[in-house]
Amino acid sequence: MATVTLSKWGNGQGILLPRQLREKLGLKLGDKLNVDAKDGTLTVKPTKSYRIEDLLDGYSGPKPEEYDWGKPMGKEMW
Repeated sequence: MATVTLSKWGNGQGILLPRQLREKLGLKLGDKLNVDAKDGTLTVKPTKSYRIEDLLDGYSGPKPEEYDWGKPMGKEMW
């Protein structure tokens, strides 16, 4: 467990996360974190973020621009 200090940053307040903790969690500058408080306990968790390239890794189906959507059925403008 690490001990950190709440410090003044401009008009706000914040904490610095120790390097070892950031490395252990794989955090880097700009990562988003979810923060919650419950029963006097502060919880900080990295948010899950996905890149479209990672989501499509291994996908072998048609690409969206190659998919045949069929003929217009209403007043769509193509």
